Amino acid sequence: MGTALESTAFKATYAVKEPFVYAAIVEDPATKEILYRVIEPTLTPEDKLVLEKIKHIMLQELEVDVTELNEEKAPKIIEAETRRIIKEYKIKVTEETLNKIFYYLTRDLLGYERLDPLMQDHMIEDISCDGARIPIYIWHREWESIPTNVMYDDPETLNRAVVRLAYKCGRHISIGNPILDGSLPDGSRVNATYGTEISKKGATFTIRRFRADPLTIVDLIALKTVSPDLAAFLWYAIENKSSVLIAGGVASGKTTLLNCISMFIRPDLKLVSIEETPELNIPHINWIPMTTRQGFGKKEADITLFDLLKNALRQRPDYIIVGEVRGKEAYTLFQALATGHGVQATIHGDNPQSVIKRLESEPMNVPRPLIGLIDLIVMQNRLRLGDKPVRRTVDVTEVGGYDPDSNKLVMNQLAKWNPQDDSFIIKTESLLLKKIAEKKGITVEEAMADIKKRKVIFKWLESKGMRRYKEIGAMMREFYADPERIYRKAMVESL
Repeated sequence: MGTALESTAFKATYAVKEPFVYAAIVEDPATKEILYRVIEPTLTPEDKLVLEKIKHIMLQELEVDVTELNEEKAPKIIEAETRRIIKEYKIKVTEETLNKIFYYLTRDLLGYERLDPLMQDHMIEDISCDGARIPIYIWHREWESIPTNVMYDDPETLNRAVVRLAYKCGRHISIGNPILDGSLPDGSRVNATYGTEISKKGATFTIRRFRADPLTIVDLIALKTVSPDLAAFLWYAIENKSSVLIAGGVASGKTTLLNCISMFIRPDLKLVSIEETPELNIPHINWIPMTTRQGFGKKEADITLFDLLKNALRQRPDYIIVGEVRGKEAYTLFQALATGHGVQATIHGDNPQSVIKRLESEPMNVPRPLIGLIDLIVMQNRLRLGDKPVRRTVDVTEVGGYDPDSNKLVMNQLAKWNPQDDSFIIKTESLLLKKIAEKKGITVEEAMADIKKRKVIFKWLESKGMRRYKEIGAMMREFYADPERIYRKAMVESL
């Protein structure tokens, strides 16, 4: 991997793993292409020979499998073994070079070798390798899809990397079994192919990163994905067990918003989440996260979304959260809605009408009366403002039920995004708010007052820099224990 950055314009730089790894976002002056550059310690040809010699001796003599040790012990053992080898074999090396060697040994023996800097970067969502001698592409949280300066030089090296990924997933991949679908120890999902059995370009892999510190609603307000008013409305709706479908295109922020609004669910309720790729990270204690699984060699051993949903219903959850609805599980999900379960899910669609059409069509086949049980359809979109990609909640439509006489759904567009000034227009009349007010025995005006209190709390959280999901989770628990106390605290500390 080269680190030469001559004749390039820096857009951004940041530390990935100080003091060894940095990332640079650069622009090629000739093509204007945005590129991601990994910057690692530079080794001289002599340093590289020393590194390979120490690594070879260590692999021959080390009696402990460092990959089986915890994150604290393994690096210490590698450092101790390195110092022993240097002393025993009389290898001459400076302290500066030794620190670099420690880094590369730890990276290669414990991490993901040349892929490790990308796995360490919290700004990267996806990592995609299309074959040998092709730059690895990433999906960056700010710069979206961009190529990197990381690549595998030959098919053999790439095949070994894929086998290593399979090992870390606790799975096997080979010519006889050339497809891998598994999870890494950190929860990231891997899909890989081996050799040329599947792809003519050779081995490939895609890694969907699991975010340990997910974005929260405070982040989305700061990013202007949603407005404080809209966020407060969603909080009030979900607090009152409203069901929500979040729709949009690829990478529009559907799952991010789903994770954010799931934190609004009362902490005493039981949640079950169902996903193909583990992306949700919810601070509720009474939460059962479930993911699909590819069978070990047999199709019958596959565990699908449909299987998980049937299993979830037997666990009597208050809320069912589905990462993405796209198959026959949709009918079962809406049946759960009809029996009183709260539902949150994402689905692909361009607008509320296309979402409804998709639900009614194969393979979902959800009857229109059941669709009428959903409360909100929230539309997400990815677009560009200036030269930066942004995500916006562009439409919130209420579903007020099903009218059997006209065979139509009662729908009301509650909010829409205005591209002229990047603002949100929210109607004053809400079918859902009226429904909640009637159920609670209060007026719509009183419900609106409650929503305004939640807006004050959001502004307080933002002013205090409280954005981490555990902080939001703790605040939610305090709020539901004593709403007025948290509101008063927000009012006083916001002055």
